[in-house]
Amino acid sequence: MSKYREQMFRLLMASKKDDPGIIMKLKEQHTKIDMVHRNNSEGFFLDASRHILEAPQHGLQRRHLEANQNELQAHVDQITEMAAVMRKAIEIDEQQGCREQERIFQLEQENKGLREILQITRESFLNLRKDDVSESTSLSALVTNSDLSLRKS
Repeated sequence: MSKYREQMFRLLMASKKDDPGIIMKLKEQHTKIDMVHRNNSEGFFLDASRHILEAPQHGLQRRHLEANQNELQAHVDQITEMAAVMRKAIEIDEQQGCREQERIFQLEQENKGLREILQITRESFLNLRKDDVSESTSLSALVTNSDLSLRKS
């Protein structure tokens, strides 16, 4: 853009060599334009240099944020994995608990049946014993009577 202005300035100066007022106005305009252009370009370069200097900081911040996000994602993944393991452990524990409850119920039923059998056996044994005692007393009376009769004879 500045080359274009310089060329235009030269052309105008070449065509207006005779009029010094016009040449002075053109020089003033040219210097004003150059000043504005320099200020803008310096501002642009300053802004650009700021952006260039800030870009690594933004890049660092972005990388830092990405690292934090990756770290958080890793933690979330670990927590999810631990939760899945805990769910599986709870499921297995509940299954074993159900099996244990079923086994306890079966053993209680078995125990109850065995107690009933034991009670019946005891009652039968006691009845047999009573019968044996009553028979033995009656037999002992017979034996003693027969012994006596044999002795007498």
